[in-house]
Amino acid sequence: MKATLANETKCRYVGPVDPLQFLEDYLPRSNSIPPAPRLSEKEYETLCKGVSGAKSEAAIYKPFKTAFQIFAPGMKFEDTSSSPSTGTRSLKPDFCLYEEATAASQTTDFSTVEMCIEAKYSLSYDPFEDPDGKPNSSFEKDTVQANDTRGQITTYAVTQFSCQFRTFAFSVVIVKDHARFVRWDRAGAIISARFNYLEELDLLTDFFWRFSHLSREQRGHDASVSPASLSEEDAQNVRGALKLEADTPLFAFTIPQEGGDKLFYGPRFPFNVLSLIGRASRTVPVCDFVNGEPRKGLLKEYWRADEVPAEIEVYKRLMTYDIKHIAPLIGGGDVPLGETRTDKCSNMALFPISHRRLHRLVLGFVGRRLTEFKSTKELTQAVLHAMTAHWQAYTKANVLHCDITADNILMKDNGEGILVDWETARFLDNVDGSETRQSHDYSVTWQFVSAALLKNPGRPHELSDDLESFVHVLGWTVLTYLASEMDGAVRKELVSLLYDRSTKTETGQEQGGHIKANYLLSGDYPPQAFKPAVHSPIFTLIRTLASPFQALYRQPSTEEEEKTSERTNVQKGRVEENAVNLQHADQYNLGMERLQSSDWFLKTIEDALGYPDWPHEDKAAGVKLLTDTEGTPQQRQLAKKRLEDQARQVAASKHPLKRGTTPPLKDQPDKHARLC
Repeated sequence: MKATLANETKCRYVGPVDPLQFLEDYLPRSNSIPPAPRLSEKEYETLCKGVSGAKSEAAIYKPFKTAFQIFAPGMKFEDTSSSPSTGTRSLKPDFCLYEEATAASQTTDFSTVEMCIEAKYSLSYDPFEDPDGKPNSSFEKDTVQANDTRGQITTYAVTQFSCQFRTFAFSVVIVKDHARFVRWDRAGAIISARFNYLEELDLLTDFFWRFSHLSREQRGHDASVSPASLSEEDAQNVRGALKLEADTPLFAFTIPQEGGDKLFYGPRFPFNVLSLIGRASRTVPVCDFVNGEPRKGLLKEYWRADEVPAEIEVYKRLMTYDIKHIAPLIGGGDVPLGETRTDKCSNMALFPISHRRLHRLVLGFVGRRLTEFKSTKELTQAVLHAMTAHWQAYTKANVLHCDITADNILMKDNGEGILVDWETARFLDNVDGSETRQSHDYSVTWQFVSAALLKNPGRPHELSDDLESFVHVLGWTVLTYLASEMDGAVRKELVSLLYDRSTKTETGQEQGGHIKANYLLSGDYPPQAFKPAVHSPIFTLIRTLASPFQALYRQPSTEEEEKTSERTNVQKGRVEENAVNLQHADQYNLGMERLQSSDWFLKTIEDALGYPDWPHEDKAAGVKLLTDTEGTPQQRQLAKKRLEDQARQVAASKHPLKRGTTPPLKDQPDKHARLC
């Protein structure tokens, strides 16, 4: 995880900022703060001797903790280097700084930690290298040790964000007798220049002194979320409505509303965001009270880029045009003081960095995941409804969704599909005549992105890309979740090969889609090698829906082929669409014509739902096909060894597709950063 996070966040560490300027900009000192104490000569000598003579990280711990504890009143340094956090990821920063009231033990607790401090005994482990004045010199040191440290401190920051309600956080990197300050947010990290804290002791002592006197909000805590203050009866009503355990802690979320803020109550967000940068979308069921009764809703938060419209504005437009099959909106807006500052230092960055704002909204709908379908007919119907919403939004409201994924289609109890997550949608009719700009560092869900976009990062998003994504939603879902007679290892390899493979370009962008395009071009999508346990018309339907993309991924017809097609049509009348001898030019033109709207796709699905041979019991298998590792596309490598071991069991003679060098990946879709 460390290496993958270091790679994912490349170009998102900005600096070096002068340490004194860092203190003035990010740790404001009020006039009410008393002067900081000073180390005695003996205490200073003990610190110098302990640090200078250190031959290991552990040798730094005691002198450091002893010297600096007095500069953090009301807080406590804990040596957590041998006391990892509990849960799926066992992490143990060298030091954690806690409020005294929460420092109950030395076990690392990311839900209460105020700051992580990482110590290294050699300068070779410094994750950054202050520029030497050369043009375009890199600030991020590219060595094994530096990358390891950078990934390590980023992992701690990501985990802290995921376990708390935060808008930013601080940390300190100690490299023997040198130090750096770090400020983290969802745009990246601001890094101070390296300084010798034995020679400039006041910089580090002032940092801890200021930090310990900051308010919780100034330390990065989100003031719009707090422990719920409910009567026992109301608290149990909320837990009952949300089907929570009786002792589940509840929080109060302040949601901006027209006419005044409103409180919603629910549990902590699940730990499901393993990326520092980007939207960091997450959802949780919540309740408010209407006439004394709890009303369920779905709270969503994400960090939106200024370049794209806020999701609540998209919903308001969709509601104005009475778009069907979307979730009802209760309210929402940008969270006050929830914005990034790393982008304001982008003059130090090699690439543009988007400014982001914390955005929350509540939808009056909590549904089933698409991958919990009760039958393939229900799955197909839900996708039809979502595609209907998508097409109505496009034709009536001039909105293009731009993020069609399996996670973004939910189902009601009656099987109705609801298209959600409009956070990356584009307005196609801005007042100034321009289209909504794309964020510098927006992310995509790799498995469902069109092959055209994967092959050409940065290409404008078009209607045909979303149409192809709907096809991939159906293909990926049945290949991943439908019961099959296919050998499990072979199946994993097939799904990985088709949906997960990527390579790096020279500029660091991830690129892929060639295998997707080849399958679409061949007409074998989804691959006939996949054998479902129960026959379903859904496979014929998907192959039909995929057929227009043969035109998109083949060479355009030549001038001679166009002339031949014209002569044929004149002589025989218009060639039937399903004729076996359809000319190449006609096939190409027909396919490209169908990609200009959703009409043919909707009609094809509607007709298919009328087939009499849909099975009733081919529900989602309920068992994850691949690994249960969560995270970003780069983090898929965490499962590498395990999956390679599984893939070795696949005999090439029994498998139509040779195993590539990249291991099979997990079943949960990955958000994939588009830049750097």
